[in-house]
Amino acid sequence: MGIFQSTFKASDIPALTGKVAIVTGSSSGIGVQTALQLALHGAKVYMATRSEEKTSALIQRLEGEHSELKGRLVWLKTDLSSVKSCQDAAKEFESKEERLDLIVNNGAEAMTPFALTDEGVSRTFAVCHLGHFALTTALLPLLERTAKLPDADVRVVNVASLVHTSAPATTDFVTLEDFKATCATGPKVDGLFPYAARYGHSKLANILFTKELQKRLDADGVPIITLAVHPGSVATEGSKKFMGFLFPIAEWFFLTPLQGALTSLFCATSPKVLAEKNKYKAAYVVPYGQIGKESDKAKDVEMAGRLWALSEQAVKEIDAKGHI
Repeated sequence: MGIFQSTFKASDIPALTGKVAIVTGSSSGIGVQTALQLALHGAKVYMATRSEEKTSALIQRLEGEHSELKGRLVWLKTDLSSVKSCQDAAKEFESKEERLDLIVNNGAEAMTPFALTDEGVSRTFAVCHLGHFALTTALLPLLERTAKLPDADVRVVNVASLVHTSAPATTDFVTLEDFKATCATGPKVDGLFPYAARYGHSKLANILFTKELQKRLDADGVPIITLAVHPGSVATEGSKKFMGFLFPIAEWFFLTPLQGALTSLFCATSPKVLAEKNKYKAAYVVPYGQIGKESDKAKDVEMAGRLWALSEQAVKEIDAKGHI
């Protein structure tokens, strides 16, 4: 449904033949539409998800609906809640491909009870940030090699959210305790407000990661563009959980998953982004292709550096002893 008018349409996506992409969280919602549209325009897309059964059935259905997709959609086993799984996914990808033009870090988890992963990280934070950090940094050498190829246009798109403004005011990313945070203001760690705070905390990390990654790429002279995205209010299973009994009413004002994917697709493919790269580098982009206004915390350059250092520390500790 949705009251909707877009300045960027799926038909505006340029030909992507020969390009290789990864889209995380691509077995439902915005992720499916992102992967589908990239593949329909010629890219080979690895759908980075947990469930082979679910994703393989989805690929089979999409190939049945679009015969040209045969061979363009590939499952890549990836559990974003696990650093090790993300590292294994990167190795598996590198064993199959010699280039990587695009990562859309779309996978997320929200509105779920607080839990620590086996690696000692808040599950929401692991799925939304640390897994993507581990996957992207493991693939960074391949992204950089691809960026040196003729006519390359390599991009990293991190799907954040306007909800990043709900991150706790105390968020500072000074110690690894931030990676375990319940984000609750009292003893009750579950419920609407703690859910929103944990999700906002992780989505703030997405934007800070985007900014620090771009800073490092620029310092090394690597021509890769990174962007953070707010997709809009989209009718997905996550929003259904968030809205509860109000969802049937709110759905009339929400975007469909395809409409919600358009901002990610703009960031991933629009020639305008490359033509105006200094404008879009590390930008927080909102529907549809507009530069949005992020929170003051999301603009904190020093916090972005601290988050990167802590993320590296977390990955090293998990590699060494299995947990932080």
